[in-house]
Amino acid sequence: MPEFQEFGWNVQHLGLTDEVLAHAELTKDPLYRKIPQDRLAYYVARSLQRGREAAKACRGMSIRELYRKEGLRYEITDRSGTFHQLSLRAQIDFNQTPPEVVVYAASLRGMADAYRAVMSRGEQANHSADAKSGPGDALQPSGRTPDPHSERPPAPQDDELERLVDIHLAHEFFHYVEFRAGQFTNDLLEPVEVLRLGRRLVKRSSVVQCSEIAAHAFCKEMMGLPFLPNVLDYVFLIQTGSLSEEDFYREVEAWKSGHAAAL
Repeated sequence: MPEFQEFGWNVQHLGLTDEVLAHAELTKDPLYRKIPQDRLAYYVARSLQRGREAAKACRGMSIRELYRKEGLRYEITDRSGTFHQLSLRAQIDFNQTPPEVVVYAASLRGMADAYRAVMSRGEQANHSADAKSGPGDALQPSGRTPDPHSERPPAPQDDELERLVDIHLAHEFFHYVEFRAGQFTNDLLEPVEVLRLGRRLVKRSSVVQCSEIAAHAFCKEMMGLPFLPNVLDYVFLIQTGSLSEEDFYREVEAWKSGHAAAL
């Protein structure tokens, strides 16, 4: 069974491959049960592929360098972000020209332990490489360099919070890449049949969560993470007592079984 260690829950042995965590994300889609079982792997694989390919095009640059290159503005704020009583960690406003990103640091602080437990060891090499990026970079693990593209310089924060901020900046940057291309990932993939009346009237809809899977894949490759970042949500829920280890273990087995059955 899963166990807690010094910095939190050890997920290293659970076999949380990209495909398994992508399947976990896919189960959140309202149309998940409408997807034929033999097509589940298609949505997982193609979504992961698009995120990885986008990351390859950005190789060698930090996420904040990409924001500067694209002329994108972002704000790191301590105010709380809410939408219909849901807490937000980051959002991108496509109504602005260019789109603007807001990262709600207050919503991320509680995830520092989850990040440390899951991500820290796996990305040490990448973390060290970021520190060598040069004095012009906005994010450096050992220093807090003010960024002229932000509304205000980031306040002094621990390394985990800084990396969490960058993870969310990367996630939203991928959605900007989709927006710039005029095609979100879900729109590129086959729609799912959601309603059929007779032979002529058939309603189909895209699987929106595919865009999130692609963003997770982009973020993992861009940031050099050991797992897709959506694993942090589950570890956070476990650490805060909102999800038991046993329930999560059962979820993981269900994701694995669902993905294996689709192959």
